[in-house]
Amino acid sequence: MKKVTKMLLLASMAAMFVACNDSNDNIIQDTSTGGGGVGGDGYISSLTDPDFKATDLHGKVNGSFTIPAGTYKLTGRLIVVDGATLTLTPGSTFTADASGTTATSVSVEIMQGGKLNAVGTASQPIVFTSSNKKPGDWLGVFLCGKSTLVNAATGARDGSYTQTTEIGDGLYGGNNNADSSGDLEYVEIAYAGARINATKEGNNLSLYAQGTGTILKNLFLHDGSDDNIEFFGGTANIENALVVNSADDTFDWCLGWNGKATNIVEVREATFTDITNGSGMMEGDGGFSDLASVPTDTSNMSNPTFTNLSVGVYNANGVDSSNGTSAYTLRAGFTYRTGCKITINNAKVIWADTAAKPVNGLIKFNDGTGPAVAAGINISMNYTGPNFIGQTGVTTSPDSPIPGANYNAQGAYPAYLLTNFGQLAFNSANNTGADKSVFAWTAYNFATKAPGL
Repeated sequence: MKKVTKMLLLASMAAMFVACNDSNDNIIQDTSTGGGGVGGDGYISSLTDPDFKATDLHGKVNGSFTIPAGTYKLTGRLIVVDGATLTLTPGSTFTADASGTTATSVSVEIMQGGKLNAVGTASQPIVFTSSNKKPGDWLGVFLCGKSTLVNAATGARDGSYTQTTEIGDGLYGGNNNADSSGDLEYVEIAYAGARINATKEGNNLSLYAQGTGTILKNLFLHDGSDDNIEFFGGTANIENALVVNSADDTFDWCLGWNGKATNIVEVREATFTDITNGSGMMEGDGGFSDLASVPTDTSNMSNPTFTNLSVGVYNANGVDSSNGTSAYTLRAGFTYRTGCKITINNAKVIWADTAAKPVNGLIKFNDGTGPAVAAGINISMNYTGPNFIGQTGVTTSPDSPIPGANYNAQGAYPAYLLTNFGQLAFNSANNTGADKSVFAWTAYNFATKAPGL
């Protein structure tokens, strides 16, 4: 998780969508009625605007209109500006037509005050994908809102702290915890996370200061080159999310995210070998991880609640695709640090015996940037997998429960005793995890790709 701000850029997409099957993504149906960019000014105010073209979709959306069902090619940044609303029709597919050096020029960006209404159905989801079907082919989808952020240095949350995304310089943050950037339901986003450098990367879905008014429900995010989903502060909630294969972190947050995540499934498949240094299935920070400072006040830091969570790790190592040489192993299954609190209820976790051992045990509660807040940690899970305590390279505290929790691996922070935690249980046999049946619309094969989960 490279924490500094992340912005976006969107572009064009081509593909025939048939029941979540990407086999016809190279077929573009031009549903535009405009002039295809002839005489355009870079702004899209309606479907008849010269800048609106299905086969070359990019520009600044400054009007409110609905794009009809069809297949569209994203060829650059598609930016919805303040006051505009872009509505997508169920069954539409948007394909990023970029890779390599052009991957960082394609994104879908929603600025503060703008809205994206992408409400698909179980039989006709809305799909954002890429023509090459490889992680990092484009930057991803970004929503910038006006919800509150925690000042990473002081720990204060008073509505005055704002930031700009590291890509695109989009402003986010404010004092409206009920803010909305739109509605995403039955949406698939894949193959994003392009990198400009080590600290400037996209994600499949980047959520900047999103408020409770933003609806995030029934999402399928997969094969991201950085994080699949990342919350930058805010209060947004998410429900029914299937998150599969992330080179960096599957689920990530910072700057005081305080939302609820309900019915979440995270999978790292046996065949997925793209990985970055410091990867994990979940990584939480109170501030930015790279500030390397402990906030003076931790009372307002990140404190999300996960309820009904299933996590399957079937491969925990690989090679960084950005250089093709650096080989890494997952740092930990779950990492919480820098004043981050966490509550996890009814979790089921499987770590396949064939998967590499994590460097720091199943759960890591601190590192060089600071400690997690022990008094705010409540985790209950049904764990199946090897015992990490005593494994080569795994540092755990003497009182660590099986399979291994790293309380004090680095620095001079106080070593946590198990009694400091509200609840830390790895063997809650009655926990069943998420309801996977709600993801039938994705056609994801749990039996073969996530056995036992």
